[in-house]
Amino acid sequence: MHVHDNELGKKTILAIGGTGTGKSTFGRIVFGVNAIPGGGSDSITKQTVLYENDKYRYIDTPGFSDSGGSDDSEIFRNMLTLMQKNSVNNKFKIDFILWFCLESERCDQTLQRGASFIQNLVEYADLNEFDGNIWKSVLIIIKGPMLSPSLCEGSKIAAKLAMMKFINEKNLDVDECNIKVDHLACWIFDLNDNSSDIYKTMSIEQRLSWNVYLKDEIGEKVRNRISYLPFGVEIFFIQAKCKRCNCLGDPRLFDKHCHPNINPSPRHNIHVERYHPNNLIRDHSGAAAAARPASAAGPAGLAAGTIAGGIVGAAAGVILSSNEKCRDCHRSFLEQGCVKQCSGCNRFWGESGCRWKYTCCGWEETKSGCETRHICGTPECDIEIDPCICGACGMLLGTEGCTKDIEHDVVCNDEGSDTESF
Repeated sequence: MHVHDNELGKKTILAIGGTGTGKSTFGRIVFGVNAIPGGGSDSITKQTVLYENDKYRYIDTPGFSDSGGSDDSEIFRNMLTLMQKNSVNNKFKIDFILWFCLESERCDQTLQRGASFIQNLVEYADLNEFDGNIWKSVLIIIKGPMLSPSLCEGSKIAAKLAMMKFINEKNLDVDECNIKVDHLACWIFDLNDNSSDIYKTMSIEQRLSWNVYLKDEIGEKVRNRISYLPFGVEIFFIQAKCKRCNCLGDPRLFDKHCHPNINPSPRHNIHVERYHPNNLIRDHSGAAAAARPASAAGPAGLAAGTIAGGIVGAAAGVILSSNEKCRDCHRSFLEQGCVKQCSGCNRFWGESGCRWKYTCCGWEETKSGCETRHICGTPECDIEIDPCICGACGMLLGTEGCTKDIEHDVVCNDEGSDTESF
């Protein structure tokens, strides 16, 4: 996917890598921007900065940690935040990426973290137009003379591992043999007055064979090399939401974990009890007895309270002939009647029952609840509203959500919709 020059005709370069590897220095001496060089653990570059001149936009980033990597994620988010602020239609164009690394044969954790961050820049790229191989636009700058060719292998292996992980996660059809990344080893010996005399005595040919350059020489060398990088990349930013903590925006800009311990409330004394969510009602415990006539279920005009004779179904008080029928069900009084009674209490179903039951489950009053709930024993907690929940994470206080690092549960917004649609 070719990325054309922006409207100003400037090339955008991203400088990324470890502390003290020369990112700011390259911005100043190679691309002519006013980057402030730092060095070592006291590097002046603490935030991602976009420098600009007539030809280039140079993004200088803080150095990734060389041990532990505790702040690397924050550095990456800071870098992406700057890109998003300068994006157009949620896209930010980068023409070239310079990955600054130290000499290394081993693919250590520092190199793997750096490669993962670079690969993650195209996490939401349009894979219908772009195969995800960001490394076509990357030039690895190896700081040092690199007298052994194997000293670039660590960073190249890290790049390939990051790309292979991306291919597997996205289920892409990419030939592993096409995953290549270019590199340039260099040592600039005239950055200060204390430059080594040994390089001054060398011929130009010998010095360049050792990858040792003057400031003027390295500038021309780097600009020439990046001109052959055929691909640029677009950084896509999406709208998403975490279902746990309700963070909104691009997931790469979320805090590292979903449940930060922000001003936590004291732990609450939570226990579980069983309960019935619905009320008790009176019910009959017995099965239906043999159907009997109701006192008012006889023929029209027969009063309740008379004594039935030997005929089943007869209305109380009179002896009925076999051809007389019930006015409610119109069946003969010699047939089964239409009114049922409880065998437990001998009362009709319509009357008050002989036991209590719960409408939620049908269980008797003496049985334990059919559902469970969390009850807090802390006096200040109003359990009539809800069980105690943490304002930082929305989980029950004292549960894992408040005390452990939980990954975000992200759902992406539909294309073309806005945040309000969540």
